[in-house]
Amino acid sequence: MLRLSSSQFQKIIEQGFAGKPLEICGLLAGRRSADSSLEESTFAEVLEIYPIDSQDQSEKTYTLNPLQQLRAEKDAAAKGMEIIGIYHTHPATQPYPSPTDVKRAHWGDTDDLMYPDYSFLIVSLRQPETPEPRSFYIRGARIPEDIVEEEVVITPDA
Repeated sequence: MLRLSSSQFQKIIEQGFAGKPLEICGLLAGRRSADSSLEESTFAEVLEIYPIDSQDQSEKTYTLNPLQQLRAEKDAAAKGMEIIGIYHTHPATQPYPSPTDVKRAHWGDTDDLMYPDYSFLIVSLRQPETPEPRSFYIRGARIPEDIVEEEVVITPDA
């Protein structure tokens, strides 16, 4: 399960609308804990959102700016958090990993995953009045066999 606050979700939506029609992206920092009752056996709580510029400037793909990614990773570590996921928008399509999303989750053309334990949060903006969040683990290159959805919970701000 991936949990984030309504203000964190709103921040992603605002970044998405500001970038539309291009895909936007960023990192999710927080903590992950084991929960033996969950199929994926993890519970992830987002504590901070790090918007990152996409180098692609594309309506269909994103690539995290590496310098901004490094800065976010260092900031999260300094605050005692870990990077638990990557988020991006699908401006006009469903929130499901595209073949490009899955391919880019791997090291080149290998079967080795770049971020095997990350949540991949995708927010669809195809219906602007109701942005749709879905999160996935990418476990391999086969679609849909290696795509495992996790529940997204958006909590009210405290």
